Amino acid sequence: MRTFASLLERIPTGRLARNTVLTTGWMAARVAAQACWVVMIARAIGPKGYGEFAGLAGLATTLGALTGLGFGVLMLQDTSRDHTVFGACWKRALVLACVSGAFLMAIYLTIGPLVLDAGIGMLAYAAIGLPELVCFPLTIIASYAFQAHERMGWAGALYTFIPAGNILAVGAFQAFAPQRVLASYLPFHAVGSMLAAACATTLVYRLLSPKATAFSLGKRDVREGMGFSLMRLVETGMTSLDKTLVLKLGNSEIAGIYSSAYRLVSVLAVPATSLGMAVLPRLFRAYSDDRGQHGGLVRRMLVATCVYGLAAALAAWVLGDILPLLLGVQFSGAALATRWLAPLPLIYGLYTLGCNVLVTSHRRYLRVLAQLAGMVLLVATASFFVPRFGLDGAVATILVTQAASALLIWSLVRSGAPRVDARATP
Repeated sequence: MRTFASLLERIPTGRLARNTVLTTGWMAARVAAQACWVVMIARAIGPKGYGEFAGLAGLATTLGALTGLGFGVLMLQDTSRDHTVFGACWKRALVLACVSGAFLMAIYLTIGPLVLDAGIGMLAYAAIGLPELVCFPLTIIASYAFQAHERMGWAGALYTFIPAGNILAVGAFQAFAPQRVLASYLPFHAVGSMLAAACATTLVYRLLSPKATAFSLGKRDVREGMGFSLMRLVETGMTSLDKTLVLKLGNSEIAGIYSSAYRLVSVLAVPATSLGMAVLPRLFRAYSDDRGQHGGLVRRMLVATCVYGLAAALAAWVLGDILPLLLGVQFSGAALATRWLAPLPLIYGLYTLGCNVLVTSHRRYLRVLAQLAGMVLLVATASFFVPRFGLDGAVATILVTQAASALLIWSLVRSGAPRVDARATP
């Protein structure tokens, strides 16, 4: 513990520490609300219903990474540099999110029934697609607007609107739905997401007051936005598409048990990813100003991530037995799956940190290529393991994919790291 504390003390404080606390605090609130929703909905519709939802939503979430075409992140980048452009950036991001979201909804409604064939009807697919392709991206873009103005409290708070809307939805579902089945829940889910998006965008207008401007779109905007969009697509695909593949290649019960175990383990990865995101501005500045300082900060973050990842792995192993108690005996298989997934917080922490290092050292294209390779590996390993080994195959798929992706990312980091000539040292 002393070693871990001394490592954290060496990480620069001030704004970084404040942003880390705010980001971690609100992310913890978001995770707690999300966990509450998972317990409520899983108990209500069982592993088969929850597995169907997770698989269908995973495909929509992956497509939803393209909503807005990266202009939300571009707004964050440009407004952070010059607040006077916020009005134009906000309008551009808002309009393109709505237009692209509608287009992606049409694509999802076309390919969803063909790929997954869940037999739930087109309106049910729409009730899943609307939150993931329109409402949730709008909420995230609103959070970017507050982040661009360095109002990290509001930026983090807006992320809790999504699970809060889900909790309201499942509460209304349990109170008013005639049947406890997935198809009956989905309309409530769509309404909850619409309320979350409406509240988030309203807060932007009330608290940030973006100036009314004419819509404009330049070549540079398209080029930058599409780059961010592609990066987000491959990143989201790595963490969402696995549930869809398990539903497609296995069955809904396996998908439900796997998704519940994955949820618990992903909660334990939150502090490592929060610290990695909070240190991102420092990494950008250090790379531009002092490569030696950049390398030193990366090394300290690497050690801290490893120490926390090992602690999180131990916690996942110990906490595995709580899932059947929370979700019901139908989820008894999730206990063993959680133990096998215990290394995931360490692996994912290293993977996330490596991705951030590549971005801050102006090698974003290498990150995208590595993540694309990871998505290909994810599909290949799932196609081999899941039909043959079921739940064990699903666990093996995500472990093999994330470990190989992390190894590839860090090999790329090492290949471009600046070398210090010892002979030049006085």
